[in-house]
Amino acid sequence: MINKSAAIVIKNRRVLYLRKRGFLFYILPGGKIEKGETEQEALEREIMEELQSRIKIVEKIGVIKGGGFNKSLDKLETIKLSLYKVKLLDKIKLSMEIFDRAYIKHKSIHRYLLTPVGIQTLEFLHQKGLID
Repeated sequence: MINKSAAIVIKNRRVLYLRKRGFLFYILPGGKIEKGETEQEALEREIMEELQSRIKIVEKIGVIKGGGFNKSLDKLETIKLSLYKVKLLDKIKLSMEIFDRAYIKHKSIHRYLLTPVGIQTLEFLHQKGLID
């Protein structure tokens, strides 16, 4: 199992997803927790790398376990994704590793290619009443 932290950035009742260069799927901002890091430290580091923004962590809103693909897209791995609602403190500047971004609502889930854990997260956020 791979432990990751993900930022839940909500705007107009939609949640921010990113698509990395060379990767088919839209994923939540965030990433793998490195040895010696807390979930929050990993999240702050990953958001700075991906969006070039500092964050304020509002609250931990849940943990999702589900499938996600490795970078080679040849293996579905189990991901434990710790979800943190965050506020971006700076204007988003996508890093070179990010190809696209989208604010996704539950109703438009079919318009984007998401990993299984990404779909589970959208369902979870919708059930909690955080997104449309």
